[in-house]
Amino acid sequence: MKRHYTDAEIRDKLKTMTIICDTREQQNGHIVGYFDSNRIPHISRKLSVGDYSLMLDDCDFSDEVVIEKKNSIDEIAGNFTVDRQRFENEFLRAKAAGVKVFLLIEDASYSDIESHNYRSKLQPKALLGSLLSWQVKFNITIVFCKQFESGNIIYGILYYWLKSYLEGGARNV
Repeated sequence: MKRHYTDAEIRDKLKTMTIICDTREQQNGHIVGYFDSNRIPHISRKLSVGDYSLMLDDCDFSDEVVIEKKNSIDEIAGNFTVDRQRFENEFLRAKAAGVKVFLLIEDASYSDIESHNYRSKLQPKALLGSLLSWQVKFNITIVFCKQFESGNIIYGILYYWLKSYLEGGARNV
């Protein structure tokens, strides 16, 4: 049975959201620093898919929404070449489980790809084609940002995903 929350209950619940940071995520000091300086609750725990997700009370949403963060275009280009099968397997697992994935790529933009503003030999057309086809194939959302924006964007994506989820009538969370 779905529970419908009042606007006041939703506002109160959103204040208790905790972000889960995957323990294998190595380059996230700027993100954790953002969470700390803005008093955003977070914990470190191994996630089976993605680098960030959320908890509300005792309910873990990592089986419903995650953010996979890449540090640069070079990293994502490497994922589409050297690490392609491992990378694809992660997205296949997420899709099979019905997990919504946001792919956050730091210090990057579509114009950086078009102008080959990265070190990989992967051609811009191939990289852009891979990103756009995976967006469709795996139902992911691609987000480009500057590194200093990452913490705020991760928080915002998870906050508004949870808000939408609660407004739609959630199970007991």
